[in-house]
Amino acid sequence: MKSKRRQLPAYDSIIGGDTEVVGEIHFNGALHVDGKVIGDVKGQSEEGCALTMGREGTIEGNVDVAHVVLAGTVKGDIRANHYAELNSGARIKGKLYYRTLDIPGGAEINGELVHIEEAQIPQLLYQGGEDEGDEEEKEIGDEEGAVSDEGADDVDPDFEDKRV
Repeated sequence: MKSKRRQLPAYDSIIGGDTEVVGEIHFNGALHVDGKVIGDVKGQSEEGCALTMGREGTIEGNVDVAHVVLAGTVKGDIRANHYAELNSGARIKGKLYYRTLDIPGGAEINGELVHIEEAQIPQLLYQGGEDEGDEEEKEIGDEEGAVSDEGADDVDPDFEDKRV
């Protein structure tokens, strides 16, 4: 029986496991990430660019590539204009826009899966942020300047709120 796995081009560029790249990456051909990228990753050719990522690979930024095969972690939105494959160990915190999607098993998506048609070009909105471990969980109303309803029973009934 023949495998359904897509044949991707040979790697043109590799970001090794001990490498951290800070800034946007624009590439042609195929890029493989085993290290860490802090910034957006964009394929220059809409038809032929491919991004593959090993289990230890991490991207903190948006990914905009025609073909994506992930086994690592992406904290940001992903737009795979043609094909996305999430292998065991893949972790996404953000939206995944895809035309064709293959999830063999063991992947984790904390965000949305959004199917796109050929003519659609969704905007990638991720702007970076705090790591999961640094975030404090906030309840609605915990934001600075939020109005509390504590003591609401003590409010003067003739008080008129003139805030705009």
